[in-house]
Amino acid sequence: MESEQNDKAEVTPAERWIAISISILFVSFFLILMGLISPFRIVFLLCVGWTSFILRTLSRLTISPSLTLMFLSSLLLFAVGFHFYCRRIKGKVTAESAGVTSWQKRWSFSLVTMFLLLAVSGICVISVTHQLFWMATTQDRIFIRLHMGGAGEAARRSTSKNNLKQIGLAMHNYHESARRFPMGGTFDKTGQPQHSWITQLLPYLDHKSLYDQIDFNQSWTAADNREPFETNFILLQSPGMPYDFTEEEGDAAGYKPAHYAANSRVLSANSGMDLRKIKDGSSNTILAGEVRSGIKAWGDPTNFRDPTEGINRSPRGFGSKFKGGTHVLLSDGMVRFVSEDIDPSVLKALSTPNGGEPVGEF
Repeated sequence: MESEQNDKAEVTPAERWIAISISILFVSFFLILMGLISPFRIVFLLCVGWTSFILRTLSRLTISPSLTLMFLSSLLLFAVGFHFYCRRIKGKVTAESAGVTSWQKRWSFSLVTMFLLLAVSGICVISVTHQLFWMATTQDRIFIRLHMGGAGEAARRSTSKNNLKQIGLAMHNYHESARRFPMGGTFDKTGQPQHSWITQLLPYLDHKSLYDQIDFNQSWTAADNREPFETNFILLQSPGMPYDFTEEEGDAAGYKPAHYAANSRVLSANSGMDLRKIKDGSSNTILAGEVRSGIKAWGDPTNFRDPTEGINRSPRGFGSKFKGGTHVLLSDGMVRFVSEDIDPSVLKALSTPNGGEPVGEF
């Protein structure tokens, strides 16, 4: 009687998949009912939407041969040790019980594989939980702005803002090592451009392997350096902006663009300022920002400009595709959205590191 009840209580794989499907349908119905997402978008995301994320992410991944070899070696040692341990335990049981099969290698392989999948699943659950918490508490309110594609723009703003935060973190890590920010661009004794501030940041942007491929004894446009600078760098590309230069842009074709530029009053030719010399305060001085025109390649040593040219007003100034203004990275690592209607005197105060001008609210 008890075994019959256990058989009835056991959940079959089919029932499990039905429960998962019902959960997905319920969540989808709730999102559609609230007007947060269209039915077509639900179907697209469930079917093929995840592939675009993988394609965008792959170019940002870097593989460390030494760490990969260490992981595989550790996994192999664990699997071998686990197999011999299980075979020894099974051998003792076999000695006491006639006709019992000895421990098989495929059993060890199956169990080790299961342990590995459980570990990966645990990491995925933690990541999903962290992301859901961020979506629930973020100030960008991605899922609240519904009119005229507001949710999409809010998501793009959030992505670009996060890109600048990552750049700011790399800037400060570089500063901690070199006691100054990277030079806006390096130039040789004859004034020929060599390498950009972004190139100097590569080890601090998790691209050490890319950094090691560059020959710093030659300029960024040298034939030997062509391949590294043709690498697509998603972190430096703002959503909604083209990911490639057009053929009409001449020599830039083939290189990958940066939709962020440095403040030329802080990072300029052969000059990277020490944070302690920013007398106006790091929270009152622009370090870098978004650009929407006059785009430079991320390896271009001249990728810096003057913020006082205005927001969305000059091809030589800062700007974005976002309505009403642009994001800027301040020297303290914070990212702020600056209105295109900002008072020019306030913008100038934010642009100069030692101007002594009052900044006020912006």
